[in-house]
Amino acid sequence: MAHFLIINTGGTIGMVAGERGLEPRDGEIEAALAEQPALHDWQQHELSWQHWDPLLDSSDLQPKHWYDLAATIRAHADIAGVLIIHGTDTLAYTASALSYLLSDLPLPVVITGSMLPVSAPGTDAIANLQLALIALLDAKPEVVVTLAGQLLPGSRVTKISTELDHSFAAPTWDAQCWHLPANPQPMSIGTAWQPAAVGVITLYPGIPMDALMSMVDRFYRAIVINAFGNGNAAKDRALQRILAKAMEKGIPVFVRSQCLRAMVSFRLYAAGAVFDQNGAVACGAMPFEAVITKLQILCSEFDNSEQIIAGFKQQLAREWQ
Repeated sequence: MAHFLIINTGGTIGMVAGERGLEPRDGEIEAALAEQPALHDWQQHELSWQHWDPLLDSSDLQPKHWYDLAATIRAHADIAGVLIIHGTDTLAYTASALSYLLSDLPLPVVITGSMLPVSAPGTDAIANLQLALIALLDAKPEVVVTLAGQLLPGSRVTKISTELDHSFAAPTWDAQCWHLPANPQPMSIGTAWQPAAVGVITLYPGIPMDALMSMVDRFYRAIVINAFGNGNAAKDRALQRILAKAMEKGIPVFVRSQCLRAMVSFRLYAAGAVFDQNGAVACGAMPFEAVITKLQILCSEFDNSEQIIAGFKQQLAREWQ
């Protein structure tokens, strides 16, 4: 028998139909674990519960909530593992963030939710909870996600659909990498969230550069550019000038692909040279959630661009695998 902590943050999994649509109801998940025959194995273990009050739609979760979760988990580091019940809309952000915040804590942390309430006919919640227990007992000392019949690394997961059977994926992730260390270069992160402005811009044909210029003029701590293909951009003198100004001001720029499956490499095409020549950092194959949460955490932790860039290049979880 193992001792697990279950943190219920909210989400569809614990909701029921109400007058205005789905709404959270206390006790739904506990009842399922106690009464559903398919979930009987949970009763073989000691379960401690923490319910957020109020339970939140995951759209309302902010970075401070990631830090709260990390602190709660660290306070229970002596148990066998932690299950986090979470809404699916921002689950990938929380999974990525916790992968970094807990990179130095060798404790199994599993995050799950569902597209349908646990009490709904044909719900995916039962299978997700079954897989969550299997993952906890497997005891990988890292943050993982169990959804849609998949076990996925927290730092590589992204929500790709609102359809029941194809909601989450880890594009370009190779399951053969599970045998590699989860956190080869762990980092001890401070316990307090310090807000910092991280800008994001997505390139498209004919895009005006006003928004990007504004981020540089306002001294954003870091900027993410969602570029074309393998990290490409149009030949644009305005973009060249803005990137040069960002480098001069010490504002690091990070470039990822708009494609679901792509590896950013500035030297593959001449169209990537504008980033290479102006000190931008390629994000490899990291999904957006992994990039933005890592930068938010690093910008909260560090004051200068050299530390932010060095921390970003450091493999804290599986984001670079």
